[in-house]
Amino acid sequence: MTINTSIPFGTTANDFIAIPDTYSRADYRQPQTDNYLLNTSFKFTLARTPNITWFCQKVSIPSLSFGFIEQPTRFGAKLPISGTQYDFDDLTIEFLVDEKVNTWMEIYDWMTSIGNPKDDKDKHLEWDNHTSDATLTILSSSYNPQYNIKFYNMFPTQLGELTFDSAAAETEPIVSQVTFKYRYYEIMQSN
Repeated sequence: MTINTSIPFGTTANDFIAIPDTYSRADYRQPQTDNYLLNTSFKFTLARTPNITWFCQKVSIPSLSFGFIEQPTRFGAKLPISGTQYDFDDLTIEFLVDEKVNTWMEIYDWMTSIGNPKDDKDKHLEWDNHTSDATLTILSSSYNPQYNIKFYNMFPTQLGELTFDSAAAETEPIVSQVTFKYRYYEIMQSN
């Protein structure tokens, strides 16, 4: 067995393989913040319905899926190949109903303006009158804007019920929900 004596003693693999400082410096491996994202740190604004902004209780960023196809092979295994179709789930928000029922009526009036349940007179509005853009602003723990999720061309597809219950032991505010369809959403960092 021959030992190569041309390599000086104490030489490591790092001397032969270029490893960027990014991976070896401890300050790059630490998180930039140790604050958690809080589920109460958000603001939802919908241009067409201003009352929803103040009474919105819950909203989730809808899931996004990407289509794929399976390519058969002669060996029996199918190879997944990325597709080109995005699928955005519906956006559903929950909101408190104020005692004048303005929050609920804003959505109800919007939905009946899109499709008149009585007749077809005066309801042929332009597409822009049927839709509205919305923004979900994610806030930091100190309530500074971090990200804006902008939803384009939204329109309501389902408005939740208003449930009254005279047998309830305690009075609680009525919460309803609305489901929206939209074209797509973008996530932008706030400045």
